[in-house]
Amino acid sequence: MKFFEYLKNTSRLSLYTPIFPMICGFVTFFCWMTGNSLLGMTILLLITCVVLIINEDILPVLPCLIYMIFNTSNNNILNEDKTWPVMFVLAILLIGAFISHLISYPVKFKNYKLTLPFFAITIALFAGGIGFLSLKQYLNGIMFILTLGPVMLILYYLIMTYTKPPKDVDYKKYVCYIMITLGFIIVAEMLTHFLRSDEPFIEMLRLDVINLGWGNRNGIATLLAIIAPCGFYLGYSDKKFAWLFYTIGLIFFGFIFITFCRSGILSILITFPVLLIYSFTKGANRSQLLISICVLAILISIFVLIKKEFILKAFEHISDLSFTTSGRSNLYEEALVCFIKNPMFGVGMGYVGPNLHLADFCIYWFHNTLLQALASMGIIGVLAYCYYYFVRGRIMFSNFKRFNVSISLGIIAFEIQSLMDAGSFLPVPYVLIVVILTAILEFNNTKESKTFMKSIDVNNIDICSA
Repeated sequence: MKFFEYLKNTSRLSLYTPIFPMICGFVTFFCWMTGNSLLGMTILLLITCVVLIINEDILPVLPCLIYMIFNTSNNNILNEDKTWPVMFVLAILLIGAFISHLISYPVKFKNYKLTLPFFAITIALFAGGIGFLSLKQYLNGIMFILTLGPVMLILYYLIMTYTKPPKDVDYKKYVCYIMITLGFIIVAEMLTHFLRSDEPFIEMLRLDVINLGWGNRNGIATLLAIIAPCGFYLGYSDKKFAWLFYTIGLIFFGFIFITFCRSGILSILITFPVLLIYSFTKGANRSQLLISICVLAILISIFVLIKKEFILKAFEHISDLSFTTSGRSNLYEEALVCFIKNPMFGVGMGYVGPNLHLADFCIYWFHNTLLQALASMGIIGVLAYCYYYFVRGRIMFSNFKRFNVSISLGIIAFEIQSLMDAGSFLPVPYVLIVVILTAILEFNNTKESKTFMKSIDVNNIDICSA
């Protein structure tokens, strides 16, 4: 019995090493590269089931949960005959493991900070389109209603309830290891896509060429903007290898420019300078950061000198690209018209208009968070999302220590990009990752003393700092 107990404890602790997310990441990339998306999803989901059965803390589930979608190398996977039977079996296994987890570790109900905001969003999503859509049209958006509303509410609640890492585990570094491993997966898939393509690299700088199955250049840029600051946090935390983690973060920022996603570039032009200023003023291991920047600058300069003709040709192609709104102005105007048609509840998630071609299993995205809420859910949706963003802002800005600042800057980059894209209404992987990171920030706030917005004396209108 002692041997089995020792083996169980050793297995649990091994889940918290950087090797575990790296293994999950390798499985993900290998299955994506070989086109075995279902195999990768199956392996990760089986690991998830085992972790749920043997471990109370939910953190080791996160690599599997986050990486799952990145196995998808074909965006038509949901139309394949074998997909749904496999998904059905895996869903049964996951439900069984989840029930086992609940029996072993019962839920202690508590009203966390985002519980009511997510509940309000759920109501707004279900109410969207009332009085405007037919039942058939309404059901066209039901998958997104469920995944953006109740699924995210349940996910958030489970993370808040079951985030219970062992005392000797640095959960902040662990979360950042998960994220930078995701960054490596994305960069590796992106480079593989370039190597496999028959098109010259310069041609792939044109819009809408990069498609990895699970997402295009916009999705890549969105995720790298969220992930890159995590490398900086690890640079603050590891004196010996700070230069390595800073370099990783800088490289991820660099790859955003390679995607040539305009909204992604704009978002990091705002957040990256803030991150650099914070790193040199409040961060740690600043000399190593400076060395990393200088070395990368020298290497880039050498590359430019060696490949001068290539760079000039690349800039020539880039200058030919159109910097228009890519049809978004029509969508923005349509969103306002939709709001006017049904101002209280909007036109619903099942609405289909004339200005956007819809692929299978998609909704009509207006490519702007505010306009999407306004058009799809009307006044009730705007109020729900305002409530959500207000509470989430308090979570993000109630603690200006290094972990919160790093993660929050990534989330801010995501929100900036979502003002020009559909990220905030794409449940997997974007909203999923943001909900997970926000829940971790809220958990971290309970462990660290707050340095901002600690208490507000309404009578004296004073903000008291710790």
